Amino acid sequence: SPEYQKMYYHLLRCFSDADVSMNGRIRKDDFDALVDVAAAAPRKFGFAPQASEQYVSVEERKEARSSLFKTIDIESTGAISFQDFLAWAMEHIKSKVLRGATPWKAGVGKLSLIQPSSAEEFVEFLKAATSSASNPQHKDLYFHLLRCFTDADATMSGVIDAEGFDKLIDIAAIAPRKYGFAPSAAAMFKTDAERKESRAVLFKTIDKDGGGTISFDEFLNWAMKHIKGKVTGGVKAEYQPMAIEEDASLAAKNLPIYDEASSPSDFATFCKTAVTDKSSPEYQKMYYHLLRCFSDADVSMNGRIRKDDFDALVDV
Repeated sequence: SPEYQKMYYHLLRCFSDADVSMNGRIRKDDFDALVDVAAAAPRKFGFAPQASEQYVSVEERKEARSSLFKTIDIESTGAISFQDFLAWAMEHIKSKVLRGATPWKAGVGKLSLIQPSSAEEFVEFLKAATSSASNPQHKDLYFHLLRCFTDADATMSGVIDAEGFDKLIDIAAIAPRKYGFAPSAAAMFKTDAERKESRAVLFKTIDKDGGGTISFDEFLNWAMKHIKGKVTGGVKAEYQPMAIEEDASLAAKNLPIYDEASSPSDFATFCKTAVTDKSSPEYQKMYYHLLRCFSDADVSMNGRIRKDDFDALVDV
């Protein structure tokens, strides 16, 4: 398309502007500048944050981009070519528009459900997402599954019981059912009782400690393995595709850091209400605030925070 051609030359311009040594390769130190050059266009329309909004310090920014550079520098040569950058950038942009690009504002749209445009695109996305944790698709799938989990977490307690798991399965099945990769519950089970019994058995296999509830990391671990098993085995759209009602339940949800308080006393009042009244809007805001803090610190994207990452979590 003409759009691809324009994007090609746009990214070539970004690359050449950052290629200060003019040898056709970008080293780690220059990659930091390349990201800012390439981000100028999406930032112009509010689709990407300023570096100062995304990172708490210059050191954090450079460390994050250094880690990103390593995922592009597959051969570990210490430099990337335009071909390397082009391939990464196109996949990165594709992953952004795949889940619906929304203007960025402190976590707006961060919890987004995957909404692919075709069965083929959906399968390619899942293959990429489950092949490497460094792929941008993996991050999108992580937040998709986090969104499914929080939608099913009716009590907003951070865990799901067997009843909530029944709902969670239906939420997570929306995307595969849309393209015929999974049957409807009505086609799988003769009665509601049969459906609940079957899912209760599955729930017990995920609830390893038998505590009666599962946390996000337990669901994430099971879901990633389940999805990888499906796409590795050559998944086929063999069921009747289901029409999905495009309503508010599919809209991207915000995951903002709470910063609405106008004074110390206002913030104290907010916190007091949040911790004493689970039915309050304040509790809901605190829930998503803490979820954002946790997901920002979950650098391994496995739903768990290790001791070394907890230090960063406390600061967030």
